Amino acid sequence: MPKMSQRVPFIKPKIRLAQTNLLDEKQKMMLLKAYKDDYGSHLRIRIFSLNLEIQLYRTHRTTGTLGIRNNTPDGKRLLFMDYDEHLLEFIEPEIKHLQKTYGLSDFYIFKSSLKPNGFHAICLDKLRYKEFINIINQSSCDEYYRKMPITTDHHSWVLRSLKKEGSIKPKLVKIIKSKHQEREKSLAHYLYLKHQHNIKNKPKKLDKNKILYTIQYGTMNYIKADELKK
Repeated sequence: MPKMSQRVPFIKPKIRLAQTNLLDEKQKMMLLKAYKDDYGSHLRIRIFSLNLEIQLYRTHRTTGTLGIRNNTPDGKRLLFMDYDEHLLEFIEPEIKHLQKTYGLSDFYIFKSSLKPNGFHAICLDKLRYKEFINIINQSSCDEYYRKMPITTDHHSWVLRSLKKEGSIKPKLVKIIKSKHQEREKSLAHYLYLKHQHNIKNKPKKLDKNKILYTIQYGTMNYIKADELKK
């Protein structure tokens, strides 16, 4: 008579869960972060070495907004930075460090938001592309802004010039001076600052180009810098 099959006893698997109470606040922020800014809503999730970011945008928010681009006709880039979630008291020491480390000239700081922690920064120095990438990646400016040429169709870094829905026209609030004035600077961008923000001190070593690249409604264009409407 054949033997009856024996039942294998069920062994309940042991599942070990990470003790989240051992994570400090900084680590928790790295695992999950949700926030909203002038660009839209963001959800960032970090799983081990994998970073996942979900972004939602309302396209009508940029309708009618004019922006200036950081590139020049000879292939150089100006250092534009968008500090969307920073206070000025933290931005200023960082910029002074960049000035000292990379020999950068004056920075022009603009209040760009109705919130207390939204600023733009512009340096008129003309940089080679790789040097620009290295410097902006050493900063703590907005992560989405650093990736702008990858996520947009104009392949350059842009800062808003006019008022947009839900925000203000950028307003000059501070000039961070520097002893380093050796680099060539963009005349077109200087004329923009002079025309739009009444910059009086003319920097040294300006080039002779007056073409300022702009973008509006997602369409690239260029104009004479001193013809830009206020």
